[in-house]
Amino acid sequence: MESSKWYMKAWVLGPIWVLAGIVTGWKQYNLSGLHSFVNNFVIFKSSFGHFIHHLPLYLEYPKEYFDLYLYGPVFALLMAPFAILPLGISVVLWNVLNAMLLFWALMELPLGMPKKSAILWIALNSLLTALLNTQFHAICISMIIWSYIFVQRGRDFWSAALIVLGVLIKFYGIVGLAFFFFSKERLRFAGYLVFWLVAWGILPVLLGGMDYGLGTYAEWWGIIQHKNELNVDVTNLRTDVCVMGMVRRLMGDGTISNAWFLLPSMLLNIVVYFQPKKWPDLTFQLRILAFVSIYLMLASTGTESPTLLMAMPGLGIWFVLSDQKKWQWGLLMMTLLISSFSPTDVFPKFLREAYINRYGLMILPLLGVWLALAYDLLRGKQPL
Repeated sequence: MESSKWYMKAWVLGPIWVLAGIVTGWKQYNLSGLHSFVNNFVIFKSSFGHFIHHLPLYLEYPKEYFDLYLYGPVFALLMAPFAILPLGISVVLWNVLNAMLLFWALMELPLGMPKKSAILWIALNSLLTALLNTQFHAICISMIIWSYIFVQRGRDFWSAALIVLGVLIKFYGIVGLAFFFFSKERLRFAGYLVFWLVAWGILPVLLGGMDYGLGTYAEWWGIIQHKNELNVDVTNLRTDVCVMGMVRRLMGDGTISNAWFLLPSMLLNIVVYFQPKKWPDLTFQLRILAFVSIYLMLASTGTESPTLLMAMPGLGIWFVLSDQKKWQWGLLMMTLLISSFSPTDVFPKFLREAYINRYGLMILPLLGVWLALAYDLLRGKQPL
């Protein structure tokens, strides 16, 4: 049954999400003459010019921006429409595109409107955090969601296109492979993955030449390894907001290996996922979508407050499919407070600096949600 409440209607939520893109983009653009508040977007926008002039993509360009370009060479090509527009216009369009692609993806989930509207409200604050940082992660998680939606609709060709493109832009897209066994035509799906790997992967070579195109891939791998080494520095409170980073900060030991979490968590992923008789079940599929999207943030040393947007659709899916008992409401509120609102001015600054940031606690409630999802995925008996 569709909800009659006005704040759960698409005609209310859609304009709110569009407005979020417009306001955040224009606000951040006008904050600084040096455009430091849209630095992430400037990095993205500049990458296209660097590519077409055969300049190294992964060096520092202090006259243009600070920090480094960390995305695949394919992403630089996709930034062409934004590269030709003035910065103020292009950053607003970029934020609107991020907001609307995620809005569209969530609206297309196979759920009733009350559940979809609840997920949209749950994700909204984290969307604002990502947009204020002119990040890519709203598009990233929307691609993952769409890769599931296409499989669920039997359109494996387009699912494979998004999975491969997601991997070649930022490795997060790899979790789309979790939907492979939901396909009714798995052999054909595998063929589509190979096709798109060649089609997307060869673009930098075709447009940049063999030496330059292949060189960008080698340089990309090198910069990702370098960035990972920087992330695990316990004195860097911005990144490594993952489970391993939280443990490293709590223990005050930056040498603690990621393997202490990754190995047992991957085992749990396997146990939860490989229940073949449940694969056709829609609720199981949606919970797997939530499970893998949250896991990305738990397991990535690149996790920081703006990237946690990628876990919020998973949080919403978990909640709307849950029994919504008191403890589940409590976990939802705690997760929103700590994982979504703690970077904002509504959260006490002292608590944020003394505890949340210092010990990487922003990820802790999401770990609880992920474990609750694992329980939900395992507790139901497999169909006969």
